[in-house]
Amino acid sequence: MYVNTCRLEFNGAVFEDFDTFTENSVVFHKQVNLMNKTGHSKMTPRYGFSVSVKKPYSGEIDLDKVANATMTVEYDNAERHTYSGVYALESGEGAISGETELTMTKTFGAENRSIE
Repeated sequence: MYVNTCRLEFNGAVFEDFDTFTENSVVFHKQVNLMNKTGHSKMTPRYGFSVSVKKPYSGEIDLDKVANATMTVEYDNAERHTYSGVYALESGEGAISGETELTMTKTFGAENRSIE
């Protein structure tokens, strides 16, 4: 499955210049030790993703100040993942090669994810 578009909307501005997109894993249940067996506890899902962008990136959005934004990821099979309540969590490592621009990793958390 391939990603066709990634679109981050924040305060009326749109940013689509992403190099890579990585969806974080989501934990739904956790094993807990009980007296004579193993039980399962329901967890609150924590959605998130990481993107890499070329620096300096163009656009109206400062990705380090994103709060309560919406990220829409559209895949080639017409499946669409919409993350709402997106907040910037971390601005990570930068990587550079002799032939390309500096690429920065940005990590985001989201309050909810819907799949259409």
